[in-house]
Amino acid sequence: QIYAETDEAMACILENIAEAKDHVHLEYFSVANDETGQRFKEALIRKVKEGVQVRFIYDDVGCWKLGRKYKKELREAGVEFEPFMPAWIPLLNSRANYRNHRKIVIVDGHIAYLGGLNIGNKYMSKDKYYGYWRDNVLRIHGEGAISLQALFLVDWYFVTKQNLFTKDGASRYLRLPPEEVKLLEDIHMQIVASGPDTDHASIMQAYFFAISNAQRSIRITSPYLILNESLLMALKTAALSGVKIDIIVPGKADHHIVWYGSRSYFKELLEVGINIYDYKAGFLHAKIMIVDEEILSIGTANMDLRSFNHNFEATAMIYHPPTVAQAMEAFN
Repeated sequence: QIYAETDEAMACILENIAEAKDHVHLEYFSVANDETGQRFKEALIRKVKEGVQVRFIYDDVGCWKLGRKYKKELREAGVEFEPFMPAWIPLLNSRANYRNHRKIVIVDGHIAYLGGLNIGNKYMSKDKYYGYWRDNVLRIHGEGAISLQALFLVDWYFVTKQNLFTKDGASRYLRLPPEEVKLLEDIHMQIVASGPDTDHASIMQAYFFAISNAQRSIRITSPYLILNESLLMALKTAALSGVKIDIIVPGKADHHIVWYGSRSYFKELLEVGINIYDYKAGFLHAKIMIVDEEILSIGTANMDLRSFNHNFEATAMIYHPPTVAQAMEAFN
C-alpha cells in the first residue's frame, strides 16, 4: 500500500503501533518535540506499559533540537531509545557527516513502513512556510517486512552492541506466523540498503541499472537532484535514446544551497529533452522512481550525492504492476 497523504500515513502507522502484540522497532532521521512528536511519544509509552518491547534508533544530528526531556520521558517509560553515531562536537567531528537517514517502522515482524516521512508537524502540513507536505510512505505486509527487520537488527547491533540474531531472536523477529503466510499475495520486491559501511553503493547502482535499461519512460520525484557523473550520463543517454523522462522537484527550498545546486543540472538535462517540473502546491519530499511502468523504487534515498555516499539509506524495488500503478497515479 502506498500512502501519498502524510496524515493518512501517520494515522495508519499509529494504528498499527496501537495493535502491536510483541514488539515495535523504529528508525527515524528526524523527530520533533511538537504536537505530532508528542502524539508519537505517547503512543510508544502506552505500548511499553502494555508489555510490548519498543526499540527506537534516532539519528543524533537529525534530532539535535529534540531536547533532553523528550528523550528522558521515553527512556524512563521503558522505551529503548538509542542515538545513531552521536556527534558531541558537530563541527569538529567527522562522524557528523555520516547520518542514518532511514525512516522505518516494524510492528510484530510482519508489518513495516518505509518512506520519506519523519516525525513532526512540518511533515503533517502544519508549517506556514512549507504548507502542504507531499511525501510517499510504503506499507509492507510479509517477507518485505522481515527484510526491513533484518536491517533494523543490524543497525541495532551497531548502536548498542546487543546481538538479537540469536536462535530465540530469529524465531521472534525473523519469521512470519504461518497464518500470515497463507494470506499473502506473491509480490516481487527487494529491500535495498546502502551506506558508508559497505563498499557497494547499492541504491545508486540499482538506479543506474534501471535507468540504463529503460525502454520507454522514467519518472522521478526527489527533493534534491545532485547527480554524479554516472547517473547524469545514464539519464542523458536514455533521453537521447528516445526514453521519455519526467522529473519533479520542489518549487521552494528547504536547504537553499542544495536547492540552487539542483538547478545547476537543469540546463544540461533540458538540452537532451528531459522534462523538469517545479512542484508548486507545497513542498515535495517524495523519493520515487518509476521505470517503464514496470519497476518502482520508493524509500528514503534522495537523488543526490549525500544519499548515495554518506547516508545510511533504504529503498524498496517493487516489480508489481498494481503497486506501480498506484505510484504512477500519485506521480501524475
